[in-house]
Amino acid sequence: MEAEEFSLVRDMFRTFATRFRSGTADVEPAALAAAQKALDELGLAELRRTSPPAATAQECALLAEEHGKQPLGTSTLGTVLLAPELLRLLGDDAPAGVGATPTIALARDLRFATAGTTELVAWDCEGADSALSVAADGTVTSVELGASAPTIDLLRTVRSVPSDAPAKVVGRLDADQLSHWQAYALVMVTSELVGAAGAFVDLSVEYARERRQYGKEIGSFQAVQHILADATVLVAACTSATRYAAWSLDNETPAAALTAARVAKAEVNDSALEAIYSGMQVFGGIAQTWEHIAHLYLRKVRLGATILATSADLLAILAEPEAAR
Repeated sequence: MEAEEFSLVRDMFRTFATRFRSGTADVEPAALAAAQKALDELGLAELRRTSPPAATAQECALLAEEHGKQPLGTSTLGTVLLAPELLRLLGDDAPAGVGATPTIALARDLRFATAGTTELVAWDCEGADSALSVAADGTVTSVELGASAPTIDLLRTVRSVPSDAPAKVVGRLDADQLSHWQAYALVMVTSELVGAAGAFVDLSVEYARERRQYGKEIGSFQAVQHILADATVLVAACTSATRYAAWSLDNETPAAALTAARVAKAEVNDSALEAIYSGMQVFGGIAQTWEHIAHLYLRKVRLGATILATSADLLAILAEPEAAR
């Protein structure tokens, strides 16, 4: 995609995100449905549906980052970025029986499925009609959606996958495709977390400029400045690692891209969460209230740090010799 064309796409998405952002966890179903309908009408699911794709992985990562900046209940990662990429990798192997708007299914703990995974949940599935699950051996199945499942991210829809529902095999990823898929998924999730952490730190800085205590803006206090400076450095580290991982998807081998994505997710799992904690310190007591949006960012990043792979999972893999991964 040309730079000017992508700028238009990103501006369009920013306009959508600003319009439909939520200031509360209590989102009316009708408002959420309207937001998802508006997102679907943007046609972003087609960006990675074709081969070659219309948008690079780097461009899609920037859109995921934009989604993280606002409290949104729409399914951008699951239905717009991740499921279309999986279908693109399957190519002609993807049958017509796959739902019109699939999302992805993960293990019950929201990590990548392993050889022993038996229970699945459909993640980020607002507006979805089915889910695609990738097994540890690369087998891709289409599964049905069940009832809503509890999650600490109050703006993200998660649904159970009925254990007795039939699973239809829709294709199989080879080793390189599986590595690419896992790297791509890690980068998209990580990019959203980077966007959320960066946006919340920016909100904290603005608050520090306006909130007055002892007759001065709290941002003039050195202790507050140190907290925000450290949080800004953490966000910068997250951004650098994540954007390199996104670049690797477009320019490196699938194995190298997967390593970069694992490094980025391990970094962001810890640093983005620490940046959110710092911002909440600056907001003080108001950040602990239900009415303030701070907990929406905290919930997104706190849960996001466990999605697909935790830091402990990733560091254990990265510590192994490269040939053993």
